[in-house]
Amino acid sequence: MNKHFVSTLILYVFGFLLLWEWLRPLNQITHTGHLYYFVIFIAFSLLINLLPVNIWLRRLIKASTILLFTYSIFGRQDLSIFKWFMLFLEDVYLNIKLLFSGNINDLSDMFRTLLFFILLWIMTYLLTYWLTIRKRILIFYFMTILYVSVLDTFTIYNGEWAIVRIVVLGFALLGILFFQRLLDKEQIQNRGNLLNKWVIPLIVMIVASVFLGYASPKAGPIWPDPVPFIQSKADNVFPRKGGVSRIGYSPDDSKLGGPFIGDNRVVFEVRTPTKQYWRVETKDTYTGKGWEGTEESIQGKFLSGEDAPMDIASTTDEPMRKASLDFKISYPHIVLPYGFFTVHGNEDGYFKYDAGEKILSYHADDSPSKLTHYEIDYRRTAFSLKEMRTTYPSQLNSPATIRFTQLPLNLPERVRDLAEELTKDQDNWFDKAKAIERYFKSGDFVYSQSDVAIPTEDQDYVDQFLFDTKKGYCDNFSTSMVVLLRAAGVPARWAKGYSAGQYNGETDGKDRIYKVTNNDAHSWVEVYFPSEGWVPFEPTIGFSNHTTIVNDEEKETTAPITPAIQPSKPNQLDNKDDLKQKENKQTKKKDAISGSAIISAFIAKSKYILVGILLVVIITGAWLYWQRSKWIPHILLWRFKRKNDADTLVRAYEELLKQLDRFGIKRNIGQTLREYASYVDFHFDTKDMSDLTQCYERAIYRGDMVETEWEYASKLWENLIKKATG
Repeated sequence: MNKHFVSTLILYVFGFLLLWEWLRPLNQITHTGHLYYFVIFIAFSLLINLLPVNIWLRRLIKASTILLFTYSIFGRQDLSIFKWFMLFLEDVYLNIKLLFSGNINDLSDMFRTLLFFILLWIMTYLLTYWLTIRKRILIFYFMTILYVSVLDTFTIYNGEWAIVRIVVLGFALLGILFFQRLLDKEQIQNRGNLLNKWVIPLIVMIVASVFLGYASPKAGPIWPDPVPFIQSKADNVFPRKGGVSRIGYSPDDSKLGGPFIGDNRVVFEVRTPTKQYWRVETKDTYTGKGWEGTEESIQGKFLSGEDAPMDIASTTDEPMRKASLDFKISYPHIVLPYGFFTVHGNEDGYFKYDAGEKILSYHADDSPSKLTHYEIDYRRTAFSLKEMRTTYPSQLNSPATIRFTQLPLNLPERVRDLAEELTKDQDNWFDKAKAIERYFKSGDFVYSQSDVAIPTEDQDYVDQFLFDTKKGYCDNFSTSMVVLLRAAGVPARWAKGYSAGQYNGETDGKDRIYKVTNNDAHSWVEVYFPSEGWVPFEPTIGFSNHTTIVNDEEKETTAPITPAIQPSKPNQLDNKDDLKQKENKQTKKKDAISGSAIISAFIAKSKYILVGILLVVIITGAWLYWQRSKWIPHILLWRFKRKNDADTLVRAYEELLKQLDRFGIKRNIGQTLREYASYVDFHFDTKDMSDLTQCYERAIYRGDMVETEWEYASKLWENLIKKATG
């Protein structure tokens, strides 16, 4: 195969992989599907550019490929490709009219896909131009790094390994293209062999450098994360009117609404004997757009292991339980189970309880700090059904009740009317709360993460959800239930934190392991009962309340415990059969990955030793490469010493030319062998090179090599090799 074709193919492969990095994040930060069609189109376009195909035939093939892929994505099974093509032309015509009229948001998905294919066509053309004509890729390389860095910072996309891949590919391309420009500038011949000598050490050096950079210890960030600051300033300057948010815990709930993108990054892993929600804070004041905490001066401080002044402590005689939490994404706040008593964390700091937002945080040196691990003592909570049903509004008319029945003065009257309609047949707070909770699961409402409206300036958040859209996620359901409860005179507040998470096996048969991700960020409702305290309720579709309720007839009734990982799908019951099946699967997985786990553990423990060994290998390899002109001749002498045919002389002479080049006696472009031999003899003050060249030419052109001539030629060759060792 042509060496030029192979070298160009290598460039195209690297260029394709670099352009692929632009497509990888799309399925996480957008709703773009069928990405493999776009990846295949990029590879196919670059291959067509590489082949010696007529330019118009090349364009026709690419256009046909776009049509075929578009038909594969949007075509219907009951339509032939010809009928679909007519509909496609009609769609293009209509969308072009929309495009020129400025209605970009109304463009069809098929037309958007067509535009994206055209964009990729242009990108592959530019990439071909940069690689083969300009032989410069720095701008595209820099833009790729910038693109991935911005997405990694401001979206859910994790670009850690993408940056590693881009560095390897980019530096390889920059090195190869630089060498090609050097060959063109100096008009050097025999490019294929020289390029191979350049590429292999280049790639080895890049891979070794990246490995060292990744494995070496790194200092923590010097500056705090700029994203929250930028986002807060942007919200102040440009108030939010739309857009897509990223799911996860956020302290700002002043403006609720709008779609969000899922994020399956693990926030923390918990080992606990029971399954429950993890509360972070509660908020009391509903503004019509969202929630704000009540500013209170009451703040409690306590040390690790001391009882906390919280309002979710259990009054039951259940045994004390322990939850151990390990955080992958840490926050200053502490996540709490119901029945919480105390937390064991860093002994150097203290814990601070804010009575306004009912939030517990860790402090060190009088400033909020983050804990990556802590343990919590708690008891399982249980509430008396009889006590909750004997609680009437007339029994409690305290300032606390007034506080937790607060509503905006401009709350639409139809919200109050709906609350009265739903609770008119109930005479106690518990049954009123259950009636409102059942209303949201009656079938009139739809759970959605994407198609969620944002209220306008003159619209109430709850009113819009209850009467206009009836579509939303946990914030919509929980806020609406709290507002309806308050409108019915039942004291309630809004709670937020995380749902239980995904079951991930057991530790020693007692504690279960749950992984809680950003997707598990959740909000629910708490209702106040004078004798029982704050009792959680769950109005959101797809979620089930895990509250334990005790009555006189049945000692204890526990509602199904339901994992709430992907709220858009109904959750599965966490029963014993499921646990056994999952345990068996976990055992099989452990057996399958035991080998890789041992290797990973060895690498983790011996990281610095491996880095040291790699450094020694790299330094030794570099030294051997630098000193190759001294040790290669000895190998050549051993290699050709006992051979005596014409082919041996030819190969030995070519190796001598390489050694002379390494030694520093360069052969100029266009210089004949005899001219070069005279130059070598002049340098060494001998006639050996000229005589050996004559033997070489006779072997090449006449093939009449005899054993006596090889003995003579081998001595000349050996003398020159020894002289060229330096």
